[in-house]
Amino acid sequence: MTVAFIGHRKIAHEFAQQAALREIIRDFIVQENADTFLFGSRSEFDALCYNIVSELQKEYPHIRRVYVRAEYPYIHNDYKAYLRTLYEESFYPPEILHAGYKVYVERNRKMVDMCDLLVCYCNERIQRASGTLSAVHYARRRHKRICNVFA
Repeated sequence: MTVAFIGHRKIAHEFAQQAALREIIRDFIVQENADTFLFGSRSEFDALCYNIVSELQKEYPHIRRVYVRAEYPYIHNDYKAYLRTLYEESFYPPEILHAGYKVYVERNRKMVDMCDLLVCYCNERIQRASGTLSAVHYARRRHKRICNVFA
C-alpha cells in the first residue's frame, strides 16, 4: 500500500497529535501493509511525517521513503547521491514539467494519483486558496481514502 503525505506549510506548534500520528502510521504498516510513503516538500507536516517514517523504518526496514520532486527535473549526480541518503527513491513527474506556478498543485495531484491513502494536515474551513485543500478536494474526486489529522 502506498501512502502520501500532504499538509499546510505550518502546523500548530502545540500539535498534540504527534504520538497519535506515529501510531496511525505504524497501524498502516502493520495492519494494512503500507510499505511506500510519498513525500513532497515545503511543509512542516511533511517534515514531521518524514521523521516519523524514518524512525519507524528502523523497526520496519522494508518500508520505502519516496521524494516526489516539484523542482529540478534534471539533477546532478551529487544531488542524487544526497537524496539517496534521505530517501530510497526520488523522481520528478514528467507531467508537471510545464506547470509553471502551479507546479506544487500538479505535483500533489500526481502524489494523490499514486497513493492508496492520503494522510493530510488540512484545515478544511479556510477561506483562501490552499494547495493542501486543493489536493484534498482532488483526492475526494478520485475516491481516495483520506486520513486528515488536523485537529
